[in-house]
Amino acid sequence: MAGDLIDRLERLLIDAARERRVLTYADAARLLDIEPPHTIHRAALLIEAMMRRHAAANAPQLASLVVSKARGGLPAPGYFEMLRELGLFDGDARGPEAARFHAAELRRCFDAAARDSG
Repeated sequence: MAGDLIDRLERLLIDAARERRVLTYADAARLLDIEPPHTIHRAALLIEAMMRRHAAANAPQLASLVVSKARGGLPAPGYFEMLRELGLFDGDARGPEAARFHAAELRRCFDAAARDSG
């Protein structure tokens, strides 16, 4: 069942990338019909599983399209921690390198979506 939700999440984020927009964690949880309690935490676990999948496939990290309202358009620190665990990021989750990495990964996602839909 988690695999089905990860597939749904991936499709939602591919659509968002095609439209060059981001979602909040709350948006992702709502669009996946995740019921309380702990909706954001449960969505984050799905996002992390998807990140592992994308890292293994050397694919753009669609998780970059899920951002925190509280972090000025950046993903939550857990996103950067997972990237560090996956060997994809080695900086401070709250520093300028995080913002640069995130912007580059967003472009990578948007470019891949444009290529795939063209």
